[in-house]
Amino acid sequence: MAETLRVALAGAGKAGSLLARAFHHHPRAAVTRICSGSDASARVLAGELGVHDFGSMYSDVAADPAVDAVVVASPNAFHCEQTVSALRAGKHVYCEKPMANSVAEAETMLAAASESGRTLMLGFTERFNQPVLEAKSRIEQGEIGQPVMLLARRCHPKFIVRGRSWLNDRETGGVINYVGTHNLDLVCWLLDSQPERIYAETGRLVLPPEQEFTDSAVMTLRFRNGAIATLYESFGYPDPYPAGCDRSLEILGTKGAMTIDLMRQPLSVFSPTGTSVGDAVTWPWSAGPPEGAVAAIVDHFVEAVLDSKPVLTSGAAGMQAMVLATAASRAGATGEVQVLGGRRGP
Repeated sequence: MAETLRVALAGAGKAGSLLARAFHHHPRAAVTRICSGSDASARVLAGELGVHDFGSMYSDVAADPAVDAVVVASPNAFHCEQTVSALRAGKHVYCEKPMANSVAEAETMLAAASESGRTLMLGFTERFNQPVLEAKSRIEQGEIGQPVMLLARRCHPKFIVRGRSWLNDRETGGVINYVGTHNLDLVCWLLDSQPERIYAETGRLVLPPEQEFTDSAVMTLRFRNGAIATLYESFGYPDPYPAGCDRSLEILGTKGAMTIDLMRQPLSVFSPTGTSVGDAVTWPWSAGPPEGAVAAIVDHFVEAVLDSKPVLTSGAAGMQAMVLATAASRAGATGEVQVLGGRRGP
């Protein structure tokens, strides 16, 4: 393959624009096409990045021989169709989370990736946050012993949802599928064990009823190794919040504990050998080139495609998160614990 990865973008919203800027500033990538359901959004982003080919016809993107990879950052309902058409056209795909709107769609995407021999990577950016990577490394080194309990909290301000008519339960699967897949993927990776059962309480608690969006959820998972994880997901933060998301992690081990504030980004470790508190790393909500986890995950994808390396957040990881999100949503609707069948992602 050429030394430069030629990238087309499908979806010019918040996530798509951030990813497009990251690819644009990458030394081994170039954004060559932008496609969006909104011609105006595509035109504005194309003007900012100096991209000449833009519009609303996704079929042109998949068929373009001058495109090596497609970044799918459109609303959830389009992920399966756009990913599959790109893979079948011989393109590599970076797909934003969630992978799809159903397990059946995710299976179709996995099959297309396998048949095409192309890379399918999921946008689970939390795995690329530096404090999270450090926590994973120090867990593997045994610094806090065996992790036995984990609390992951993810809260968004209401403005993230407001004005986005497609952001409803029917088209997104609610808070669990739309953003909860981040934490579902993260806890499985950090605990390195297979979830055996999951329970959830969900509700439409804070957003206007006309949004028809399940905006709040608490999930509890029991893992095969005995560990327990609780995940807290909400769109209840007020609008004057200075970022698009507030996240934190607490990990209790048999010998110590870790806490991560992903808004301010330090990692604190409490172990028998002492206490350490890491430096802060700013989350990249700025007008300049994206940094932090967004830049890191884009770099990982570019390197994987150009240098024929495996990806950390594969289609299998996306499938596992979809299975868990579907089970959690079912638990929230029925009030019953869901026993899981054992599908696992790396």
